[in-house]
Amino acid sequence: MPTPRLIQRRTAAQVDAALADTRVVLISGARQAGKSTLVRIVAGGRLAERRDLDRAQDRAAAIADPVGFVDSSELLAVDEIQRAPELLLAIKAAVDENPRPGRYLLTGSSRLFGMVAAPDALPGRMETVELWPFSQGELDGEPDGFIDAIFALGPELRHESDVTRADYAARIVRGGLP
Repeated sequence: MPTPRLIQRRTAAQVDAALADTRVVLISGARQAGKSTLVRIVAGGRLAERRDLDRAQDRAAAIADPVGFVDSSELLAVDEIQRAPELLLAIKAAVDENPRPGRYLLTGSSRLFGMVAAPDALPGRMETVELWPFSQGELDGEPDGFIDAIFALGPELRHESDVTRADYAARIVRGGLP
């Protein structure tokens, strides 16, 4: 069985930049948008530890000892942070004690900020990067320009395309954003 090709996410550069100057970076997005894969890519080039709160043993350890769970001298990537919201206060204490950037890389569902404790846990300490489904440019391996063109040109936007109706139907079926 062939290995699926890894589609490069443009958001990776935004996450790298955020880690360079922010203590905590959260990648937020819908289920199956690629948050965990993006974390593996971004953290892969650094000394990093990774913990996944979808795994029962990691979640149990986080709940039993939040302070010990987030204690790391390297970048700590925590996947699915919404499964153990008590970690947010432990992370806050850790980054207040040591304010160097790039301490924590978190992923969470879009509903993270609907939780009671989440919005107040890390103000001024965390940058959130929203991960959307694949854009058409990412899927095609080409630059994206649709949204920028809409904002730049507004109602003056005109576009001619060689894409057929069948091609458009195939794009709709494969998913992604404009």
